[in-house]
Amino acid sequence: LLPLQFCATLGTTPCCSFDKLLELGPICNKENVWMHIDAAYAGSAFICPEFRHLLNGVEFADSFNFNPHKWLLVNFDCSAMWVKKRSDLTGAFKLEPVYLQHHHQESVPSLLPGLQHWQIPLGRRFRSLKLWFVLRMYGVTGLQEHIRKHIRLSHQFEHLVLQDERFEICAEVVLGLVCFRLKGSNELNKTLLKSINEAKKIHLVPCHLREKFVLRFAICSRTVESTHIEFAWQHISQLATDLLRTWEQNHHQK
Repeated sequence: LLPLQFCATLGTTPCCSFDKLLELGPICNKENVWMHIDAAYAGSAFICPEFRHLLNGVEFADSFNFNPHKWLLVNFDCSAMWVKKRSDLTGAFKLEPVYLQHHHQESVPSLLPGLQHWQIPLGRRFRSLKLWFVLRMYGVTGLQEHIRKHIRLSHQFEHLVLQDERFEICAEVVLGLVCFRLKGSNELNKTLLKSINEAKKIHLVPCHLREKFVLRFAICSRTVESTHIEFAWQHISQLATDLLRTWEQNHHQK
């Protein structure tokens, strides 16, 4: 079997980890393997110069994708993809049935071939328009501040977790995601997550990291403030206190 495509990830879903493009890229180029970069969530952060180092090695990629609807204030759905050599894409999707041919097609500039050759769908929504309005409304500095604010708030939550010796941080906090858990069994943390989500004050989604059941605190809302982080932590902390008390009682009874 011959590998033909490799997908590197910048900002994995479980814990927002980053593949090492500078190590992986040269191998893909040498072996003639298409290298795609999935930066669905983290790609928005690259609007800030201080996070561009996470892109080191992108020059080896054949294609790069991120989703402005995840963290760049664009409503769902909006996915932006770059391709190093456009003919690789248009050559694969080229579609010229008789009913789509017209006498103006030769006048289209060579830099912008018929848009129907860039992807299969012909009747999708004009996603670029809503992206354009977000860019106009916030500007570069506004979008940068949006990203930086979320990252500051994620470190605020990380600090609160680290102040409580009952909890542990399970992955480096790079962007707006904090992976944490109660020190203890997976069952204990599953029960904590269940109590958090059933209370319906906040909502968390879990993941598994090295066989540990981990809670993910993802900062996503455009309107989130420091007070919301404090409220969330107080809520989680109180539920943890209640759970541990019950857990210990059950343990002693057994």
